[in-house]
Amino acid sequence: MKFFLNTGRTIWQGEAMEAGKNLDMYVKAAGVVYINEEDMEKLGVEEGDKVKVKSEYGEVVVHVKKATERMPEGMIYIPMGPWANCVVKPDTHSTGMPTFKGYPGFYVEVEKTDEELLDMRALMRKKYIETGE
Repeated sequence: MKFFLNTGRTIWQGEAMEAGKNLDMYVKAAGVVYINEEDMEKLGVEEGDKVKVKSEYGEVVVHVKKATERMPEGMIYIPMGPWANCVVKPDTHSTGMPTFKGYPGFYVEVEKTDEELLDMRALMRKKYIETGE
């Protein structure tokens, strides 16, 4: 299914980032996608399932979390971090920060998967070392 992707900070992502990006706490806070209940039903997923998010810039596997705040149908949210970085526009416009915050017309494909969700170290190795991006 196609969704509008929005990204940004969450309190949990910020707390986990300060605790340590190599901790499981960080994966649980940033390696996730928030989806509203109606869209979860349409996708046939439940909280804790894995989905693959694909864009023209790449793809990533994340865990599903039910949105705790109301989001419009057709919108998903991934906290900023290495998982979001895999699918957002990599151009930083000389700021060192990828394009977050759902720029106009940015849609991704989302599908349920059994593929492995990588921790930060494995994700970085796959994305930047093994593929040479």
